[in-house]
Amino acid sequence: MKSVGLRIEPEDGAFPGVDTVLAALPDVRRDGLYVLDRLGDGTYAMLYRVVGGDGDELRAVLADHEEVLEFDVVDAGDRRHYVFVNVLARESVDALLDVVEAHRLLLNPPFRVTDDGLCVTVSGDPDSLREAFTDVEDLDISLTVEWTGGFQPDAPTPLARLTDRQREALQVAHRLGFYETPREASYEEIGTELDCAPSTANELLRRAEACVVDALLDG
Repeated sequence: MKSVGLRIEPEDGAFPGVDTVLAALPDVRRDGLYVLDRLGDGTYAMLYRVVGGDGDELRAVLADHEEVLEFDVVDAGDRRHYVFVNVLARESVDALLDVVEAHRLLLNPPFRVTDDGLCVTVSGDPDSLREAFTDVEDLDISLTVEWTGGFQPDAPTPLARLTDRQREALQVAHRLGFYETPREASYEEIGTELDCAPSTANELLRRAEACVVDALLDG
């Protein structure tokens, strides 16, 4: 099996419906989407974790939303809330879930929410993943591949997001003392070990570091 990290980019950084409403609340940040299930009646069950705001404010906007069938807001302390919503289906989301189901792929939550959209990890047979990407190209959805790698369910989350080459670059940089203070290695030395140009070594490390930081901050 292979895993792919995707960034789904809706207009204005939020999906139509409840997601847009939550994104528009002042001082509220959507920290992650922990559950996205399509139920037997065609509606969705979703569980967000949000940071900021207060429970009464969240309950008020959900109670007034025409697409929300049921909701609950749980205070988790430290200005965090878990927001459960049962909402009506959306055509664009249905189209993506149809592709996932048709090719027997796995969605690996939680999904990280950023200002640009939703970061999702998808796993499956390599041929099925390639066929799924072909199907997605026919949809009116902006999607970017952020990383690819082997499926590693038991690996620590930060390392599981790295490609083999990014992981090798981090290991070489660490072994040569690149992360010591003062720094004991240069991009030229790392590139020599990796048999690549210094600029390539720089790019590999920057992408690997970004993946690791993002994964650590997810929790």
